[in-house]
This record gives sequence, structure tokens and C-alpha cells, in this order.
Amino acid sequence: MTHRIIAAACSVTLAAAFLTAREVSTPGCGTTLERTRQELYLHRQSTIRNPIRRAGRGMTRAAIAAASTNQDFGNVALVDKSGGVVALQNKFNLNNRSVTFTAGGASASQYTVVSTAGGFDSTAAANGTKLAGLGDDDSRGISLPFPFPFYGHTYRTAYVNSDGNITFVSGDTDITARSFGRMVAGSPRISGLFSDLDPSSAKDSAGVKVYSEAGRVVVTWQSVPQFSDTGFGLPQTFQIQMLANGNVVLAFGTVNVTDAVTGISPGGGTGPTSLVSLVSSPAGEFTGTVADQFSSSDSVDIAVAAQRFYETHDDAYDYLVFFNTVGVAAASGAVAYEVTVRNQRTGYGDEIKENGMEFGSPRRLQSVMNMGPMYQYPDNPAATISARGPTGDTGLSVVGHEAGHLFLAFVSVPNPNNPDDKPMLGRADVHWSFNFDSEASLLEGNTIQDNGEGRSPRFLTTDTVEGYSPLDQYLMGFRAPDEVPPVFAVLNSSSPAARAPQRNISFNGQRLNVAIEDVIAAAGRRTPDSTVAQRKFRFAFVLIAEPGTTPPMEQIQKVDNYRAAFEPYFAKAASNRAVADTRLAHGVQLSLAPAAGVLAGGSGRATIAVSSAVSAPLTFLLSTASGSASVPSSVTIPTGAAEAAFTITGVRAGADDLTATPSDASYETTVAKVQVNGDVSTLSLSLLSPPQVIGVAGSAVPTVRVRVTDVNQVPYAGVRLIGTATTGTVNSSATTDETGVASFIWTPAQDAGTLRLYLEAAPARLVTVNLTSKPAIAANGAVNAASFQTGLTPGSLGTVFGSALSGGPSAAASLPWPHTLAGVQLLIDGTPASLTYVSDTQINFLVPPDLSGSTATIEVQNPAGRSDAFTTQLSALSPAIFIINANNEAAVLIGGTASTTFSRPAKVGDTLEIYATGLGPTVPSTAFPGFVETATKPQILIGGVPAQLVISTVSQFPGLYQINAVVQAGTPSGSQTLNLVMNGIRSNDSKIMVQ
Repeated sequence: MTHRIIAAACSVTLAAAFLTAREVSTPGCGTTLERTRQELYLHRQSTIRNPIRRAGRGMTRAAIAAASTNQDFGNVALVDKSGGVVALQNKFNLNNRSVTFTAGGASASQYTVVSTAGGFDSTAAANGTKLAGLGDDDSRGISLPFPFPFYGHTYRTAYVNSDGNITFVSGDTDITARSFGRMVAGSPRISGLFSDLDPSSAKDSAGVKVYSEAGRVVVTWQSVPQFSDTGFGLPQTFQIQMLANGNVVLAFGTVNVTDAVTGISPGGGTGPTSLVSLVSSPAGEFTGTVADQFSSSDSVDIAVAAQRFYETHDDAYDYLVFFNTVGVAAASGAVAYEVTVRNQRTGYGDEIKENGMEFGSPRRLQSVMNMGPMYQYPDNPAATISARGPTGDTGLSVVGHEAGHLFLAFVSVPNPNNPDDKPMLGRADVHWSFNFDSEASLLEGNTIQDNGEGRSPRFLTTDTVEGYSPLDQYLMGFRAPDEVPPVFAVLNSSSPAARAPQRNISFNGQRLNVAIEDVIAAAGRRTPDSTVAQRKFRFAFVLIAEPGTTPPMEQIQKVDNYRAAFEPYFAKAASNRAVADTRLAHGVQLSLAPAAGVLAGGSGRATIAVSSAVSAPLTFLLSTASGSASVPSSVTIPTGAAEAAFTITGVRAGADDLTATPSDASYETTVAKVQVNGDVSTLSLSLLSPPQVIGVAGSAVPTVRVRVTDVNQVPYAGVRLIGTATTGTVNSSATTDETGVASFIWTPAQDAGTLRLYLEAAPARLVTVNLTSKPAIAANGAVNAASFQTGLTPGSLGTVFGSALSGGPSAAASLPWPHTLAGVQLLIDGTPASLTYVSDTQINFLVPPDLSGSTATIEVQNPAGRSDAFTTQLSALSPAIFIINANNEAAVLIGGTASTTFSRPAKVGDTLEIYATGLGPTVPSTAFPGFVETATKPQILIGGVPAQLVISTVSQFPGLYQINAVVQAGTPSGSQTLNLVMNGIRSNDSKIMVQ
């Protein structure tokens, strides 16, 4: 597949904005899509500031364990809050300073950041007009005296929100946590001090003031207090300055904030997110959210807490569940939150994650839950939590809610009327919507009764927080797709999606039926599926306490009551399809866990291991549930060893459960899913080595490793592979080990050749490794990246096609584009070009803008060598419109939106944003100060009818041009051909939709 650069280059522009909604004041869950990144950032900032934290580095685990103050009380682990477990993680440090975000690129959509002393404009603050009547959690729209460019869009209206921020598109009066995650997911935003502020409590002339002049707008929060329901909060003084050239200045007087976020964001979850220390003027250019997260109150550093736990415990748990007796809230406005540490599963909307080492877990930990202080939980785990009011949440349902966040709720079918809307999702895009019939999921939503079309009110909420619904269980891997009944969402509801669940609420709207097939279409196949997905999870319940003392036993007993009650609660919530094991025990590593495969009639090697050598023989009783697999009745780790091996045999096709029960109850009982496969042709081979290697006659290439898996990515042991080579020698066969990997040693006799590796029982299942000596550029292989027409234009985006261009790997770059990517350079007249993408068959790059003449010489350099020189034609202009799919649809947006013309057809008067390349040199704009325009103005034709040009400029991505043009009267409707014409040169044909 070719990779047109527009797929990456316009990702910021083409993504949609997500608009948050106000909800009732119910403290809830602090989990967000950005929570993992946020917690790791705060942890790293606290580590930098805390020399005590760093003192233990370099100590052996044995030495750390000997010095540790950790204690276990039965099945409850105790760690104290010292050593950074509870700390001021990142105190506000911008008082009497300013942070300038300088807009770069013609569309002001990439930013550099500089922090300097001073910068607060007292004159603008004094002369600003106070926004009279601006209340707590309130918003006011203001007109800007100039078009303000922000992340590639231009705005004439800004919304000043009482909580220390300015948004575009819409105001924000939401009262949920003012978090980094909310900033990333919400409206485009400038956050001076995104915190819970209350202008209605400002005294005398203080408050929020707006000062406007020709090229600048200054919004000042002057002595605006933080919200306090027990008196007057501390006053905060700062300002947001917006300049006509797109620059943003955040200037601070005196700030005494407890928790806040400062920075800028394009919103809608678009672009790469960066948590940085703003005071240090972070280097680089930022195309997505860039912000600092401040906390001046005590917080649990869950990464350090996890590290402390692992000082004296094995890496034997999937979840760590932290409570505390030191009165530290999980997060502002939140009862608890979850952080996903590891995830290698797909098909339920979450991203792949691997952060285990930073939490002290080399291999197993998947999730950490910060449950906050014990005082917020009732003594009876099944009793309702008063803070959760109308939701019906109990202590146990909150634990179950956070545990569910390892899988939920991330996926939604699209709204047929707005493909960018996620009607199944509510608060922070990680909870079910109030308007989604989640069947009373623990992850919010409601059970919704449909009274029938034509009835008003049509819908009624009847139940909340009852368990993991059938859809939940499918996404968690506990249930097959055909076991999930259809549900529905309500569109255009009067109840906000982010509202906390509540019974007996009536509302109207339009029903959107949701079948499991729709969910799979949106998220992809759940992998691994329910046949082999993990069903047993190990939880460790941990209590954080004051140092030097043991907390009252009733507190420890309270945690133990929750621990013991959670096991049956989790099983019931999962319809007895999954198990929570909450005992503290030594870890056991079963090589087959969590899932592995073996062929029917075949055998494979398996191992069982513990963390340290045993002082007496340790026997494990082995058993299978269905008999599809066969194992010995037991296996014993001998004295002085830490591992033992055994053989597993496939008896008949089917899934089985293998249980290993230790003779010493201080070790965990471990369970693995075993898939016995009767059809070897369903297996897949994947190279763990590069598909191309540098060959030297008579010398062995690096060991070639290949893994055998099935559709669930389950590795298969004991599978025999055959190796054949067109040159030299190779071991003719190899058998996969317990990780599903087989290895081959190839010694070629020539500098070119091919190694074929295939399943002995299914030769069609194969992979190949090719020897290569140097890259080669194809005939006519240098082309315009949008039109794929031969020849290049200085300052445009180009593509080179060929073979062995990268020597094996593929890689995509982010800004600033490098001159070397995955070991590959593309030389134009001897000078390295900036690269955006490389693979064996294609390189995308920026043609240097200073090239001159009628031809240029291109060479590709990679670790295998340098290609022969290739000469290509140069032209001053080669206008070409990017297309986004095989239907030739143009990369065109309706101006100011994230909608293409095929999702919302253009109409007369609409401004189109057209993305193209090859438009030639630029000159400073006189009509739009601070911008550049192409020296040659393009003519835009829609169905042969000219559109009115507004501006033709360069976007945030070098070489990617943006043309704004207005659709004129007389333009034909329907699917129309879009062209550009420059100096008589006509672009490629592309398609847009006109209504």
C-alpha cells in the first residue's frame, strides 16, 4: 500500500473537536484517556525535585527489602507514605513569569515555548472591562478585533470561562475535574490556570477583565479566588494575551493554586500530547496539546507507591489497589481513578501500553487503582457511598468500576448524523454516556426504558451500577459476540452525556440501535477473544499509612473486608465468567500464561518458575478442565532451583484451562488458557527479524527468528518449521519454544538470495527474508507526493519508489522531520532531505526549497549501501491536490470544521480548506500580516466553475499547502471535479461533494 503523506500530515486538521457538557455535582471517577501520561509526568517531576527518592537507586532488591518498612497484615499490604509515596508532586512555579507560545507555520498550528521573567501587563489589567455577572462555572463569548489563528483554524469569537481558561467553538461550564485529560479531549483551549475558580466571589473591583486593542486581546483574572464551599478561597492573578499573529502569552502575577493545568490545546484529542515543565522553556515544536500539570497539595505518587510495594512482593499481580489512611484525595473532585500500566489487547478501543518498569513491574502488572482515603468509604462494603449520591454506587461498585477501566469504556459506534460524535460515550470519553442503555453497567450509563415512538417523554432511566453488562463482558474478553444482545443510545437528548447515572430520569430524543456487529465494525475484532482471554486476575489490596506507626487495626480490617467482599462481587458482576484472586502470595510464572497454543496431536515444552531458588522441593499439581490438552499430573521444582519444565500435549481441538496448584499455599495458584488447534493452516508466522538483511558471502547473517501464533496472537509451542535458502546453508528445520519462537542460522554463499521459512504441515504459511546489497530507485521513481506524476518541485512534498530502500524497516516521522529515519537518508544533489516516511518500497520527503536548475540527482543511503544516482526533472510549479481514499476524494475540509465535503457537502458561500503540494515559492502576505502566500495565485475550479480564492499559503507541515476558497453561485451540485490551475499548469483531478 502506498502511504500518501496527507494521511499523517492532516491528522490534526481532520480530527473532530469533542465538546464537553455540564453534569450534576457528583464526585466521580478521575480516570481519563490521559491519566497514565499525567500520573507518569507528575511522578517524574516529583522525582526530579525529591533527592530522597533517588537515594535508593542502585541498591539490590535484597538490600531494599531488608531496609523496607513494608508490612503484611494477612492479605493486606501496608506501605508508609514516606520516600515520595505521598508528596507535593509539582508545585506551581510560574509566579511573576510569563510563558509565550509562538505560532509557527503559515497556519499558526505548531508552537515553540519560551518562559521568561515578568510579562504581566498591569496596564491592560487596570484598563480592562470587567465581565459583569460572570459566576462560578460560567462562560461569556467575546468578539475578537482580528481573526485569531489557533492550531490551523481561525476564530473571531472566544469564550472566556470562569475556570481560568479560554475556549473556541463553544464555552465550557462543565464542573467535572479541571484535568489535563479534560483539556486534551475538550474544546480548543488556552489554559492560563485551568482550575476551579469562582469570579462571583471576587471582591470589589477584582474579577475577570477583558482589554482589546487592534492587534491584541488581554483577559485578566484579577484576584479571582479558587472556589471554596467553606469560606473565601485564595485569590489568583494571571492573564491570557492573544496576539493577532497567533502567539499566546500566559502571564502570572501571584498564584496560590492547589491544582491546575496551564498550556494550550487543539482539543478533541487531536495531535500528540505533551506534558512539560513550562518554566524550563521546553525545546521542540508542539503540534498538539502542550501543558504543565501543577499540584500544590499532597498527592499519592502511584508509581512510587507501586515501586515500594514491589520492594517486598513478587511481580505476581494484575492489579494494585491503593487505599490510604493519611487523608489524601485520589484527585480533585474524584473519589478514585485507574491507570492502565500495560495493554497488549486490541478491539475494545484502548491503545497499546507498556509502562510496567516505571511502576516496578518487569512483566505482569496491568493496572493501578488509587481509591483515595478510607474515610470516604462506608464500613459496610455493600453500603451506598454518600458522595456518589443518586448514582447508587457502593464501596464495592466503585472498586469494580475502577477495575473495569482496564477495558472500559473506550469504544462507540458513530452517530449517523455526525461521524465524529461518540453517542455511547460520556464523561472524558472513558465512561458510558448517560444516554446509552449500558444495562446499568458499573462504568456508568443507565438501563433505559423505551416507552415507544410517539410517547413523551419517550425514555426513562430505571437502573444503575448493577454489574458488567454483556457488552462490557465482550469487551473484557469474557463473552462471545453472539452472547451480546442489542442495546441503544439516545441521540439529541436533553440530558448531558457526561451526567452521572441516576434512576427515574425522563427525557426525549432519537433512538439509535447498537448491535455487537456495529461495535466490532467500530473497534475491530476483540483480540484475544473470549475463548482464550484472561479470566483470572490477581489483585493486591494495599493500605498507605503514616510512617513509624501501625494504623488502627479497624482500618486494616476495613480494607480486608473490602478485599474479601470483592472476590464474590467481581465474580457476580462478571456473570461468574471471571475470577478475582485477592490473596497476597508468592508469584508463579507459568510460561503458558495467560494463554498459549499447541497443535492437536502435537506436544510442546512448558516451564513453571518462581522468583528465587526454593529451599525444599516445590510441587505443583497440574490439571486441565476439558481434557483437550494433556499434562503430567504434577511437576516439581527441585531444591536449589527456581524452574522446572514439563510437556503439554494437544489431545483434541478446543480451548482448555490449565491449573497449577502449589503444594505450598504461600505461592499463587496460576491458570493458563490453552488453545488446542486442529487446523495448522489457521496459524500465522511473523518475523521477529528484519525482512531484509545485508548478506556477505560465506558469513552467517544475524539469527533469523520467527514466531507462530493464531488469530488471537496466542503463541504455539512444539510447531515444526522448515527452512530453505536459494543460496548457502541453513538449518533445515526448527521447533518453536514455549514462547512460540523458532530460530534459524543462515550462511549465504552469495551476496543476494532468499530464505523461506514455512510450517511443515502447512507450507503455504510462510515468511521470507531477502539478502540485499544496496537500495535501488525505480525507473521514473521520483514523483510528486500528491499526484504521483514524475518530477519534483522545490519546497513541495515528494515520493521516491524503489526496492530495498530502507533495508527492511518502515518508519514515520513527526515534526521536526529528520534527515535520517530508520537509518535511511535521501540525498538530493548530495544534501540530505527531510524525511516523513520510509519503507523498503517508498520514501516520502520534503524537496529542499533552495534547489535550482532543471534537474536534480537523487540517491538513497541505508545500512546496506548507497543506490545508484537517479536524475529527475525539476519544475517551478506542479500543483497537485492530495486525496484521502481510493475513491479520489480530495483532502478538503469545510472551513472552521473537521468535516470533509463527503460528510457534509459544501454549499454556496462555504469556505473550503484545500490541501495540496507543488505550489511553488511564497512571499509575505499583505492581506494577512504574519502569513505567507504563494507567489503564484492558483485558480480553483469546482466542476469547471471558479471558486473565490481567499489565501494560498503553507500549512503547519512544510511542503503541505493550504488553499482557502469560497464556493460561488452557479457551482453544480453533486460529486464534482476539483482542480487547481497555476500558470496554465493543471493539477490532478480530485472529487468533492457539493449540495
